[in-house]
Amino acid sequence: MVSGTGPAANQANTVAFWRGLWSESVNHSEGPCMEIVASQCASITPMDPVIVTLDDVAEMVRRAPNCKSPGIDGLDRYWLKRFVVYHAVVA
Repeated sequence: MVSGTGPAANQANTVAFWRGLWSESVNHSEGPCMEIVASQCASITPMDPVIVTLDDVAEMVRRAPNCKSPGIDGLDRYWLKRFVVYHAVVA
């Protein structure tokens, strides 16, 4: 459990915790497991790249209902429809 009080202490402890995990290099032994996975994945056909255009985003935003929960960006769809400059950023 992370100790400390207030958001600043929690943020500092959280950063220290994750920095301790991710800043040290670790040599993992891949062993035969990775060879099996690689051989099984060799026959998988790669997907074609998906290209999302500005028109695609504008059309999906236009069709979206206004009174739904905001997405991961936190913007309500009502406002997303009116921030047309944002459509280019999403595309």
